[in-house]
Amino acid sequence: MNLRYLYALMGLLLLLAATATAGSFNAEMDVDTYVDADNANQTFEDSDLLWAATLDKEPTKQVYLSFINVLGAQGIYKPEQIASATLTLDAAQVDKPGKIKAYFLHGAALDTMSWYDKLDYDAEVSSSPVDVEEVGSYTFDVTSIVKKAVETCTEDCPYSIVLVAEDDATVGFASSEASGNQPALKYVTEE
Repeated sequence: MNLRYLYALMGLLLLLAATATAGSFNAEMDVDTYVDADNANQTFEDSDLLWAATLDKEPTKQVYLSFINVLGAQGIYKPEQIASATLTLDAAQVDKPGKIKAYFLHGAALDTMSWYDKLDYDAEVSSSPVDVEEVGSYTFDVTSIVKKAVETCTEDCPYSIVLVAEDDATVGFASSEASGNQPALKYVTEE
């Protein structure tokens, strides 16, 4: 009888070792939306564009991208396992060029969220700013954000990425509602 348990334990360990090998993963988005200070009670979950804007160095629109957390199911339990992570977005409309920065948020962004009940992001965990000059595809290095997601929780607790404009920029990114390229989060693991 004890031999069966030993075989079961060995099989489980082999399964865990197999899932912890290096690989490339695409995160599944749960919700993408934005909030707008000028329309503070409104929600924008069905919008084709996700707006990030700042006026006089104060954010007026912020983008929220919420992801389903399956890191543990992929064998990712330590931040060091994340070799790199990128968030790719299509800027579909650039009213005013400037820098956009991505931030980590522990928790889910709900599709009913408005400016009044928006969640605060972690200002200490961010990407480098990306200079958005014109319509096109842009890639953010969000390695530190995905590492923080792993550190915070590896199963059943969603995480989000918040896009905040700098330099009085106003940029509309294609949402999951738009035809064409949708926001995509990809991360690569090490053994």
